[in-house]
Amino acid sequence: MARTGDLLRQGDTDTMLFRSAAADSEGSFLEVEAEYDPMRDVRPPVHRHPRQDEHFEIISGTMSFLVEDELHEIGPESSIDIPRNTFHTVWNNGTERARFIWRTTPALKTEDMYVTLWGLADEGRMGRHGQPRPPFLQSVCLMYGYRDEYRLAKPAYPVMLPLSALLTPVARLLGYQPYYQRYSSRPALPQ
Repeated sequence: MARTGDLLRQGDTDTMLFRSAAADSEGSFLEVEAEYDPMRDVRPPVHRHPRQDEHFEIISGTMSFLVEDELHEIGPESSIDIPRNTFHTVWNNGTERARFIWRTTPALKTEDMYVTLWGLADEGRMGRHGQPRPPFLQSVCLMYGYRDEYRLAKPAYPVMLPLSALLTPVARLLGYQPYYQRYSSRPALPQ
């Protein structure tokens, strides 16, 4: 579990600062401030949040939002809202570092999901911003564990749910988890 003021890093490039942890709002929202370097070579997967709304405010740089197949380039002092169940992906397609505030309402288990994804990426066990890497069983375990927070566009959820429900117990027997305590127990990193 993250606390307000905790800072996550992915390598030497991207950071996520918890501005308001879920406990601070009694679970009604989670707010982070993130900085992303340009990502021209890779985009996070297209996904949706079945029970959550997102709000993004750009502080500096430009962020690209693909929302229901419509591209939006959002610059400083601009914002965008992404309602629940809307397929989208977000990345820095610009030439400079982007800094933005990102609020997820309600929080649900998003905080644990970020801590886990960023920890796995920092160890090289997950690609940048959730890009799956082998082994497939780690991704299956994550998709099933955070199915209320995050669902991929492909494979379709009606296909993925029974498959991940079947394979998650096998993944857990092999040591894969949807959440790893070691990532949340790391001391907060200096800013």
